Amino acid sequence: MASVILTHALLMLCGAIFVRLFTFRRGALRFSRLKSCGAWLVMVCAGVAVIHILRGDLVLEPAAWPLVVLVAVFAWAIWRAGGNLAGVLRADEPVWSGVERRRDGGR
Repeated sequence: MASVILTHALLMLCGAIFVRLFTFRRGALRFSRLKSCGAWLVMVCAGVAVIHILRGDLVLEPAAWPLVVLVAVFAWAIWRAGGNLAGVLRADEPVWSGVERRRDGGR
């Protein structure tokens, strides 16, 4: 039973990754061949996984739950970035120095 649930979860997650990357619109973003090829490779892998699951060639064992969690986090990151794989890889969060939390106000 757990094997069927994990396999169906992986099917849905890989399908979501494929669809979100396939429907990405670059717009005003810069083109990068390396990142574009990386997104293509992720799409191919997700699509092949979907095909193998649908054919019955890929059935996950209950011990593979960490893989499903990893793919879920990756799918969430791709969806949050709007399908922009470069947005998943980019670390543009500002680094917090903690100055405003010091007792003297950073003086």
